[in-house]
Amino acid sequence: MARRLPRELKNNIGKYLGIFLLMCGAIALTSGFLLAAHSIGSIIDEMRDEYTIEDGRAITAFEATDDQLEAAADAVEGVGGVTFYKNFSIDADIKKSAGDDGTKRTLRTYVHRTEVDLASYCEGVEPQADDEVAVDRVFAKNNGLAVGDTVELSGRTYTICGIMTQPDSQALFLNNSDFTINTVTFGVAEVTDAGFAALEDAGGAPTYTYSFVFNDRDLSVADRTDAEKNMVKALTDADARVDDLIDADSNQGIGYARDDVDGDSAMWTTLLDIIIVIMAFVFVVLTNATIEEESAIIGTLLASGYRKREIVLHYLALPAIVGILAAGLGCALGIAFFTEPMRNLYYGSYSLPPFHVYWSWEIFVKCAVVPAAALILITLVGLLRKMGKTPLQFLRHEASGKSGTKRGLRLPERMGFVARFRLRIFLRNLGNFATLFVGVAFASLLLLFGLAILPTMTHYADNLETSLVAEHQYTLKAPLELSGTDQEREQWAALERLQSVDGALLSAAQDAEDELKDVADAAQAAADAFTASPTANNMKAATDALDEVEAKKDVLYARLDELAAALGCNRDEAIDLIDDASQIDADSDGIHPVNTVDNGEGKVAQTEKYAIYQLQYDRGEGNGTETVSIYGISPDSRYWKDLDVGGNRVIFGRGLLDKFGWKEGQKVELNDKYEEKDYSLEYAGDDFAWGTKSDMNVYLSIDDFNKLFGNDTAYFNGYVSDETLELDARYFASDTTPDDMRAVGNQFIGMMSSLIGMMVGLAVFIFLLFMYLLTKAVIDRSARSISYMKVFGYRDGEISHLYIRSITLCVVASLLLSLPVIIGSLTAIFRAMLLAYNGNIEIYVPWWSMAACVGIGFATYLVVALLHTCSIRHVSLAEALKVQE
Repeated sequence: MARRLPRELKNNIGKYLGIFLLMCGAIALTSGFLLAAHSIGSIIDEMRDEYTIEDGRAITAFEATDDQLEAAADAVEGVGGVTFYKNFSIDADIKKSAGDDGTKRTLRTYVHRTEVDLASYCEGVEPQADDEVAVDRVFAKNNGLAVGDTVELSGRTYTICGIMTQPDSQALFLNNSDFTINTVTFGVAEVTDAGFAALEDAGGAPTYTYSFVFNDRDLSVADRTDAEKNMVKALTDADARVDDLIDADSNQGIGYARDDVDGDSAMWTTLLDIIIVIMAFVFVVLTNATIEEESAIIGTLLASGYRKREIVLHYLALPAIVGILAAGLGCALGIAFFTEPMRNLYYGSYSLPPFHVYWSWEIFVKCAVVPAAALILITLVGLLRKMGKTPLQFLRHEASGKSGTKRGLRLPERMGFVARFRLRIFLRNLGNFATLFVGVAFASLLLLFGLAILPTMTHYADNLETSLVAEHQYTLKAPLELSGTDQEREQWAALERLQSVDGALLSAAQDAEDELKDVADAAQAAADAFTASPTANNMKAATDALDEVEAKKDVLYARLDELAAALGCNRDEAIDLIDDASQIDADSDGIHPVNTVDNGEGKVAQTEKYAIYQLQYDRGEGNGTETVSIYGISPDSRYWKDLDVGGNRVIFGRGLLDKFGWKEGQKVELNDKYEEKDYSLEYAGDDFAWGTKSDMNVYLSIDDFNKLFGNDTAYFNGYVSDETLELDARYFASDTTPDDMRAVGNQFIGMMSSLIGMMVGLAVFIFLLFMYLLTKAVIDRSARSISYMKVFGYRDGEISHLYIRSITLCVVASLLLSLPVIIGSLTAIFRAMLLAYNGNIEIYVPWWSMAACVGIGFATYLVVALLHTCSIRHVSLAEALKVQE
């Protein structure tokens, strides 16, 4: 019997070669990806200690004092203490010195770090001169920047001295709450201390970030979370305004890349499992067809004394050999040739240190041993089920029937011959066509995913862009009034300038002034005493008091000179600044700073104030928390049109409702992670929804907003404007424009472009092989009938018309009927994939992508049909002369 194996392989080379190629290709791609993903995961895991990645960061609205940081450190002494590091940054506009296309690009620029979040340089060196800058590798690649190029940061010229990656910016997120990375218009950079100061002088607004590292780096998540809450409370109690506190696990710049790699690894593993299971059933179908075709031979062998075990092993041999060879070769090809391309998928999007491969036996078992074993096991089960017949049943060709004589279904006489013939072909091969439907549905799912991902991302990008109600949405660190008199602007400009220097200098000058006032009062009292009683003792006391006044005056002048030197002016100018600033009651809650730049009445008139605050919603089932922005807007807003707020109305963005499925009357529990407060907002129904399915915000009137969060009635922290505004850097936080939203969408589209080609190619390959293998089984099974028809005088074209047309109808039906199934599956897959991420992407499948899916599938089948036409042509007339029984 072993001698039959080479002949069977030769006679069915197309069938086994197709199975081999599909399995080998799937395993090669998967093993290459998983090894690359495993290596990247290992590299990321090692970065925490190798590059001293922070345990978290606190961001304050204004620079924290030493006392405030000390209070925060004291609050966590119970868990071993913590160390704070200044990690200030400035978001600087970057332009190429030559060939810039005018696109707004931002570099988040840090001082070169030597203690925490250490950069890894892949080219060049760290910045040493004041006009040198080191740029992130991915941003540099996407924007055609190299070592030695000159760029402009906030209008100042810098030379790129190095290309590096920062461990806290492995994924480039402009904001931690963003849905996706942005590597085209956003990057990170490092400069020297003097280079950073130059950016400040150019008007850059520093973000006051304090990275912290716990002395005990093995703290549990619960202990670390409690410690961070204590730090925030201590900072707040010490009058520091905390804008954000981000644990390393919640920092997308640190954890997103690893989460993405792990998620994709699970997806690829699932994809491989599905392909292997479908292929195993294809093996079962093909082997069953072979057994039915050789039923008389098997019956003879059984009657001659062969055991069923020997026959099962014989028919299992070729599938097992093909499966083992495909698994072994596929794994070897994946490791040798596909690891690097798969690595490039991630290194093109994430800023990671140099790559090197980490071997994993688990991946070898998962990609080589498990698929081969699953294939053999499923095929074995199918064979055992098929072999449960008696020798007589095999001799009578009853292997496919339940028992006794196989009876066909009686069809109505009024049906025409062609219709009944095609229907019998379908009924006789029902199992093959059922498996074909599953294969077509799976391939269509991959194909439609590849075809729909681009319009889905484009649709999402369009929604993001249209979600902005104005050309500029400015966010402030604290309220800042645009309207004011010239005198008020001068006063606030003086205060802002004084606050830009070391607070110790201001305190020393204030103390010297207070001391001067005290001795001046004492001198006046001594002079009054001498006037009342002109004795020698009173005269000496008055003289000594005047000397003390002169001494204190000299001290005050010295302090003023030190302050003037820090301000870059003379003593008189410093005194004028102090006089102007002293006219402001800055400690009053009812007074807001006035913008020092007059934007003009026209621009100010078209602006609109709003308030924004972020809360968290627990997604449940261990999927983390969703960041929900709460907006306070004007009830008669000119920008948020048709949005009816006021009267305690709470309006929910449709993205929240689509993602979480909240029902009318449901109470939505939101949490403030900084204040440890919970807020309950009720969704009152369809009339209380607004925006697109990408809108993840909640809207209140600004009065209701301030009541909800306990703010003063005049509080706000943002402006919407169709005009560009000049805002004081001290209070400016961010400016979001439609271009920014478009860049996020374009970035997502760019990330998916390589995946699209891979998905479409893989789907077409699966289409081709599944259709060929399963429809070939129908042709092979009908070889004797085809031979009879040739004997009766039917031409090849007529026979093809009967058989190929029947198969064609089943393929077309499978392509069309599977569409609702795969669209529903795509929606479920998208929801499951994206539940743990901020934002909501609505699956968008345009009609042309569905038409393309059916068209590509059918075009692939036409190639298969052409091959089957050739197969029918080669069926010999001698087939009809072979003995049946």
